[in-house]
Amino acid sequence: MEQFNEKVSPLLISSEMLLGCSEAAQELGIDLDPILREHRIAPSLPTNPEGYLTQVQVINFLEGVARRFDCQHFGFLVGKYQPPLQIGLVAQVVRLSPNLQTALEKGMLYESLYSQLVGHSLVVENGYAKFTRWDRQTYPGSAVQLHTLGMVQLYKILRAICGSRWRATSVSFAHPKPRELRQYQRFFNCPVDFNQEFDGIVFPESDLATPIRTADTGLLDILCNHLDTLMAGQQQESDLVNWVYSYIRLKMGTNLCNLESCAQQLDIHPRTLQRELSKHEVTFKQLLSATRMEVAEQYLQSSAIPLAELTGILGYSNRSAFSRAFKNSHGESPEQWKNRRAWLDL
Repeated sequence: MEQFNEKVSPLLISSEMLLGCSEAAQELGIDLDPILREHRIAPSLPTNPEGYLTQVQVINFLEGVARRFDCQHFGFLVGKYQPPLQIGLVAQVVRLSPNLQTALEKGMLYESLYSQLVGHSLVVENGYAKFTRWDRQTYPGSAVQLHTLGMVQLYKILRAICGSRWRATSVSFAHPKPRELRQYQRFFNCPVDFNQEFDGIVFPESDLATPIRTADTGLLDILCNHLDTLMAGQQQESDLVNWVYSYIRLKMGTNLCNLESCAQQLDIHPRTLQRELSKHEVTFKQLLSATRMEVAEQYLQSSAIPLAELTGILGYSNRSAFSRAFKNSHGESPEQWKNRRAWLDL
């Protein structure tokens, strides 16, 4: 690995995609452990997700459960019970956007940083907005359960932004109508159509102006500049240390920002990655710490971001942990550092 070359590894999905499986299985009265093991998935992952799974593993597992237990709506149930997925900095972009339209447009702009598998599109015509989900990569078999899960998540995101009283005009699925149609209608609370040309959600165009309560355009600009830098550098890193640095900046604040998940992306063993980094006299932990401090400085110097919010972006467990790490690195607290920098800039 003298000259670093990123491997072409299998398409990967965060194991967080399995959250909700245990609750769905409990509702159905089924045992998932045997089929999880059959697909080489640790039975603990649905409740304690760590790292990545391959696209094939996730799709085959979901489809396998649906077939074995004759449950055409398993993916729907998983999505219903699944908490909102934390898709890194894109989740922050949505939260900081001034309205629904900006949130969707910004999310689509940066989603390729986080997913090799799924894309979205927004079309507005005749007074309605159509937000659709499509596959970036083709899969030779059925992926109905994963598609359904993704659509449920998409609906929950829109509802979280627009409020609990929000209703879609209609929801469309490309796959055939399942037997358990009432569950879909009850959940989506609008007409649900199957055998359509797209997987998507239609709602009034006026909903795009829905304001987001947590909006902060100043922080949004800083975050978008950060993401623009990552987009510009995507697929251009030929040096291992710089690739890992970019990975950390991208996955910061998620459960994928660790040595093991980074190694999975490179399709190598964590010890191999650590050994290769040591040749450059650095460890993953040192890169993580340095990157966190660099990003912290950028936010502290350029914004009035609350420390609690910055703590989450950087991936620290709590504000005290962040303040302690910052003081160990800089010799002063984040507040003291920010105030001193502000005084120097006068």
